[in-house]
Amino acid sequence: MDAALAEKVCAIREQVAQLIGASRFQTWFDNSATLQLEGELLSVHVANEFVGNWIRTNYLPHLIEATRKVVGIEPRVLVRVTNDRQSGGSSQVESHSALPGLRVAASTRPPRAAPRPRLRGELDTFVVGPSNELAFAVVSSVANFPGQSFKHVVLHAGCGLGKTHLLQGICNRLAEVHPALEWRYLSGEEFTNEFICAVKSGRLDEFRARARSVDVLVIDDIHFLANKKATQDEFLHTFNAIDASGKTVVLSSDRHPRNIASLSEPLVDRLIAAMVVEVHPPDFATRREILRRRAIAMGRPLPDEVLDFLARRITRNVRELEGALHQLVAMASLTKESIGLDLARRTVEQCGARGRRPDPDDIERLTAAHFGVTCEALRSDSRDRTVTQARAIAMYLLRKHTCLSSPEIGRRLGNKQHSTVLMAVRRVQMALDHGGTALWRTPGGVREVPMAEVLDELEQRLLQRRES
Repeated sequence: MDAALAEKVCAIREQVAQLIGASRFQTWFDNSATLQLEGELLSVHVANEFVGNWIRTNYLPHLIEATRKVVGIEPRVLVRVTNDRQSGGSSQVESHSALPGLRVAASTRPPRAAPRPRLRGELDTFVVGPSNELAFAVVSSVANFPGQSFKHVVLHAGCGLGKTHLLQGICNRLAEVHPALEWRYLSGEEFTNEFICAVKSGRLDEFRARARSVDVLVIDDIHFLANKKATQDEFLHTFNAIDASGKTVVLSSDRHPRNIASLSEPLVDRLIAAMVVEVHPPDFATRREILRRRAIAMGRPLPDEVLDFLARRITRNVRELEGALHQLVAMASLTKESIGLDLARRTVEQCGARGRRPDPDDIERLTAAHFGVTCEALRSDSRDRTVTQARAIAMYLLRKHTCLSSPEIGRRLGNKQHSTVLMAVRRVQMALDHGGTALWRTPGGVREVPMAEVLDELEQRLLQRRES
């Protein structure tokens, strides 16, 4: 390619990145596609059929627009799969076959004698929307083309947004499409417990053989490894061994790898070099479709007005959506009422109007403001009496009103030990049970208020914030 053509191709790539966004461009074009320009023809060479189908379906108009802006003519765009496994070099095949039923060459190992039990999550039942389409596309590519698309993937999101569903879906799809491939699914806690057991029993070699010999290793909740140095070191060696053999690692976390406290720098570097994808809370249309499908699966389809009401009222995550649906169906069975808007309203109200849990950030901000300190002070090592009082109450409220564990609360508030959180929560609870007070300094002097009043005021503000 001469210099002039190379400049035009670079300009087309820049235009595409501007049109679809840097994150999507990095996923589908930066490392996955090569562009070639020949007159009015733009050829997009991709590594596998899944990527090719995705680009054809989602980005063909953007490629045409970008080429038109750079070249000044209406181009023809062809997406071609480049097969580097053909003898005698690479060959290019233009393909338009659909994704369902795709099968690629798998390992030469014979299939398992006994099939694995299926996991709960299925890719076919995952509801795709703007909040999770990138994550779904990436894991589908891994499941359909293991070892050919994304070698290392990290999904991160808050509680109840579908990370586990997607990871289990990968494993179930692998079992269907690539029965000869070896995969392993386990949680971060299971990996830790198995490692500790192996060390204590002197069977470390067996543990390593199980973890490192697989084609695809899938670990849910990798953030569980925080503050566990020996387990982190073992996992890093496992990751490196799988990577060296060209195999695949898929992980999930409750936050971006950079924000997982107490992870070693080498491990963080490894994780952020992977394909890191965030799963966002679902929008209204996605929430409504999730409810509709779940209700049909339960044999209790919901009227449109009930679907709209629940999808608008419950916005935080899928788990709370499903909980509200189960509660509604149970109420209908108990009261013998048909499911309608009135019953839906009463059900949500009787659940304490818990359309969503308080946001941990709101708890920290309101508590800090109440005691006249900053959120940074709450996360510091300050032993100032006012700061420690505010920090203890923040820990108590986070433990009571969120799904965060004591170790997770400790990490949020300045990497405190989980025992520190337990003692703080116990101290606040004892003051509450025995009529104790909260004592802190203000510009107007020292204030001493019954602990019950302080907590009641803060919880009322949290409720108002949640309902606004």
